[in-house]
Amino acid sequence: MKEYPSIPGSKGQQFREIPNARVFGKLDGSSMRSQWNRTKGWFKHGRRSGLLDDSNPVLLVAPKLFEERLAEPLARIAYAARWQSLVVFYEFWGKESVAGLHADGDPKFLTIFDVAPNDAMLEPDLFRKLFEGKVETAPYLGTRNWTRGLVEQIRLGQLEGLPFEGAVAKAAERRSDVIVRAKAKTQRWIDRVMEIHGPERGRSLIES
Repeated sequence: MKEYPSIPGSKGQQFREIPNARVFGKLDGSSMRSQWNRTKGWFKHGRRSGLLDDSNPVLLVAPKLFEERLAEPLARIAYAARWQSLVVFYEFWGKESVAGLHADGDPKFLTIFDVAPNDAMLEPDLFRKLFEGKVETAPYLGTRNWTRGLVEQIRLGQLEGLPFEGAVAKAAERRSDVIVRAKAKTQRWIDRVMEIHGPERGRSLIES
């Protein structure tokens, strides 16, 4: 099953300005993925890397929630678009979730943030056109120039509609099927992760 591409952080020498980026809120939870094709339907579910197993029992409820909430509307979209296959990337999260930790009894949500029909990532405008309003999708924060100034606004939590964790920028490069991505985290989220996990593990999560 296709894995989600790594998104570079927007700082230091990694920083890249992205004109007219489509900016989406980043929800704090566990990154999941599910695979469909016309023959088997929804036949495979996994974590960010690897398939589901007993290493994180909390996530084992995700396929059942997916079947209840997303399987049918997503299949309808796939059939209407005449896709042969589809991998859907989504966040498994609750209001009390922090950096992959999920509180017992906290209601869980599934929010789609990207898709790969026929093994190719969908560009952000078409993603919004096909999926927004039909299933739960990552909050859209507008088209903006992704600059150091905007990243600083995100760090300070000053962007309207910004979730607790931060934001992701996406833009399709002209004359290619390459999608450029970048991410930025809020200082509140960074401080919370360091508080929960400590310096070593916290830094690893923040950089991931």
